[in-house]
Amino acid sequence: MDRYVFYAKDSLDAKTVRAARATASALGATVVRTGVGTLLLEIAAGDVRKLARALPDWRYSAERHATRIPERTPAERVRRTVASAAR
Repeated sequence: MDRYVFYAKDSLDAKTVRAARATASALGATVVRTGVGTLLLEIAAGDVRKLARALPDWRYSAERHATRIPERTPAERVRRTVASAAR
């Protein structure tokens, strides 16, 4: 089973998300998590297109794990620059 993220195209209300969640469950997808206008689903790769046709107002993509490094504050940048110059 692969994980896919489905995004609501226009509507972000809870009723739309609940209806999409029920449709996904009926088609055999496991709902991992829901958010504002998004669904994280676990579903077989072959069935994802069938689900996408059942949810025409939703877009989807494969789940990607990404780690973001937080941006350093200006004060931290100055401290690092001074510390590296002192070496």
